[in-house]
Amino acid sequence: MSISRREFVTKVAEMAVGASLCETLQQQTSAALNASLWSLQNPQYVFLNRTPGYNWDQSRPETITESVFLEPINAVGTSHSSTRRLGLSFILSYNNAKIANLEQTLDAILAGSLKNDVPVLIVLDGENWWNGTPELWNWWDRSKPGYDPQNAENVEWTDWGPENAIKISWRNWGNQIRVLPQPNLGSPRFRQVSKSKLMRLAKKLKQWNDSLPADRRYLFPGVKIGWEACVGINAYYYPDGNSYLEKYPNDPSHDPQQGMNMAKDFAGGLAPLGYAALTSLGLRHGGPVTLEDQERVTRNYLEFLASCCHQTGLPRNRVFTHAGGQYPPWNLHYSHDVAINENSYPGWSLYFRSPRDAGDLGESLRKAKMVDWCAAEWLPAANTAEEWLNAIDDTLGFLRCHFISVYNWEGIWQKPGAVKGIGMAIAENAN
Repeated sequence: MSISRREFVTKVAEMAVGASLCETLQQQTSAALNASLWSLQNPQYVFLNRTPGYNWDQSRPETITESVFLEPINAVGTSHSSTRRLGLSFILSYNNAKIANLEQTLDAILAGSLKNDVPVLIVLDGENWWNGTPELWNWWDRSKPGYDPQNAENVEWTDWGPENAIKISWRNWGNQIRVLPQPNLGSPRFRQVSKSKLMRLAKKLKQWNDSLPADRRYLFPGVKIGWEACVGINAYYYPDGNSYLEKYPNDPSHDPQQGMNMAKDFAGGLAPLGYAALTSLGLRHGGPVTLEDQERVTRNYLEFLASCCHQTGLPRNRVFTHAGGQYPPWNLHYSHDVAINENSYPGWSLYFRSPRDAGDLGESLRKAKMVDWCAAEWLPAANTAEEWLNAIDDTLGFLRCHFISVYNWEGIWQKPGAVKGIGMAIAENAN
């Protein structure tokens, strides 16, 4: 007499733990089988992010050389297995360069992907670096391009009204630097300019995907939109911050150095931003900015980006958001659910932790009845190859993780444990 695998699992469960726990075991087994079937049909990816400005330049398409592709792939030594593939990630900041140059660079990346059989994750960001659009942000310096006092509507404010517009922000991705003011993510003009550029690049990706042979569609896993999208965290503002730019326009040595203290509150103990976006979106017009306000602004912005991609014909399973603002203590900071919307799959940064230990990440997916997600920016607390392997397996094994994007290749290429561990993780599922 033959017996199905499901019937066998049921019989064993009944004998071993009793019928009261049988249903739970059946559900867990079914989920595991479904996950295995999904991974066989849809490869999971480990992407190595190529740091912008190192060995390649988004404004110079000629810098997308064969070595940009093959150097990391050859170093890892394993490009794919039956269920996993190694790929590269490239960030294009469309408000920080001429769109024609970016289109040429994107063409070069896609051509390199096809020639070298390397999947590429394209990241489209208009928020963190927008130096190339002074016509949006320069509201204060008549001696420089783009000057228009009305641009105060396109940057963030420290209180209600454009008279509170900021001229500067700070960022710390390893060390503090001055950056342009946090953009008003709800500004109609900021969105209009961003939409035009985003959709030109997204349309090119859609056309390229459609042109790929069916057996090479794995080269385009999707597009990532946003880059830790949030308000006032990657572009934070010190109290009376404008004065530092006014007094010391080219000398940051006088700037405050304390940075953000995320144990204090959602603004890191600094001046909370969001007044301009709340005004533009018609969400609020008085009172102090709250955590919930910033979450609403960020969620709305990511919905806007995902909608732009949807309008080009890109399906939901090829669009991934990247939300920021999730930090311990988790209750003081953004919920992971700000990344979730109907036109994309959500993604978050995971540094030195498992998705199982990342606040409400899992609960946000469960509430939305979703299993699809990505580790949009990822780095483990690992040194040895075995630790890297375990960290990759742990993350890719949580619900239905589409990919891990390791930040950055230039930071790990000289770490033998990291390089070997990534190779082991790819080869682990080899035929």
